[in-house]
Amino acid sequence: MADFFNVAKFPGKRGLRKGAKVNLEFALIADGVLAKDVYGVLATPEGVDRAFKKLDTIKGDVVWWEAGAQPPQLLADGEVSMTTAYNGRIFNAVAGEGKAFEIVWDGQILDLDLFVIPKGAPNKEEALKFIAFATDTQRLADQAKYISYGPARTGRLNKQGRLVRDGSENRADYDP
Repeated sequence: MADFFNVAKFPGKRGLRKGAKVNLEFALIADGVLAKDVYGVLATPEGVDRAFKKLDTIKGDVVWWEAGAQPPQLLADGEVSMTTAYNGRIFNAVAGEGKAFEIVWDGQILDLDLFVIPKGAPNKEEALKFIAFATDTQRLADQAKYISYGPARTGRLNKQGRLVRDGSENRADYDP
């Protein structure tokens, strides 16, 4: 992550997702905080100030993005030399469009989505059935046919295979 913040050594604009989510963590890691200590540091007012101070070092070089399709396009158009991005979007750009992008996993942050059934939901049993269906091993493997995101369950790994028909790119290489 330190290289991401070093525009003198690695010139060019940087793409960052618009918002604090993960950017504060990235900034602290780039500032020398060990990954295991990030949330302890971030839990303090001084830690938040430290993260923003580090972000300030590249403020003039940031291109903010809001949608997942933007980072690969920013790279392809030469608007940025580095960007944060969703790994599945980068895989699709490499495997599906032949882009010469490379993922650097240093400082990665795992992000996830959740299913929630509100207390008192009138269709709780149907919601539980949907969640069981949507998260069974085969459905999770099927999702990888459309976008390369890490498995929610390790049982999917032996079913996912290669995403590209000619076998040239192994989608597992793009999982965290």
